[in-house]
Amino acid sequence: MKLIDRTGAMMLGLAVVLAAGAADVAPASAKGAAARLAAQHWDLVAWSGRALPQGKPLRLDFDAANGRFSSDTGCNRTGGAFRVGRDTLRFGDGKRGFASTLMACPPPAMATERAYVDALSAVTRYRLAGHQLVLRTAKGATLTYRAAHKPAADAPRKLVYVSAETRPCSGVGRMTCLQIREKPGDRWQLHYGGIEGFTPHPGIEYRLRIIEEKIANPPADASSIRWTLDQVIEQRVVRR
Repeated sequence: MKLIDRTGAMMLGLAVVLAAGAADVAPASAKGAAARLAAQHWDLVAWSGRALPQGKPLRLDFDAANGRFSSDTGCNRTGGAFRVGRDTLRFGDGKRGFASTLMACPPPAMATERAYVDALSAVTRYRLAGHQLVLRTAKGATLTYRAAHKPAADAPRKLVYVSAETRPCSGVGRMTCLQIREKPGDRWQLHYGGIEGFTPHPGIEYRLRIIEEKIANPPADASSIRWTLDQVIEQRVVRR
């Protein structure tokens, strides 16, 4: 009888230890998963059963510190809370619970937005492999994203003007460079590195807020500075 009691106590103690261990592991795993998701921007590159909308990719972002997500929808932006586990992911509060901007767009864009928001609200699982993120709904539909560089939160910002005209320049080979300046009265200077996330249109001058980061060990023929678009402050058509 004593042996049975002791064995029962040992088994009970072991169960308590295992339960405590599981409680410790699960949050750490979820926290690590959230950090991995938040380390990159994610651009939609495939949507099962649907063609991708034209133009700028639908970009999905995660804020691990606050447990929030946000995404372009092709018309507006939507966002809300998210919950992530080892391979599970849910957006919103179970009843969608998204907050969206309310800009009106052409009917095709609005239809894409509704379908995309519905797809996000139905996501239950995810798979993260290298530079690819695949979201899967309960019915088996998939949204596939490709990682895009996400600047460090504390990287410095600065304002630059971008000319309405590009100029031929020489880098690795013959190429076309942006012309930039920091003040309206300055002379235009060639910018060889490009600006990630920025697509200029001929005949339009821009004022941009850009994020500037140093690149560790860049190739010999590449810039040691990376510029990423943070915000288009203003733009104007330049008459020739």
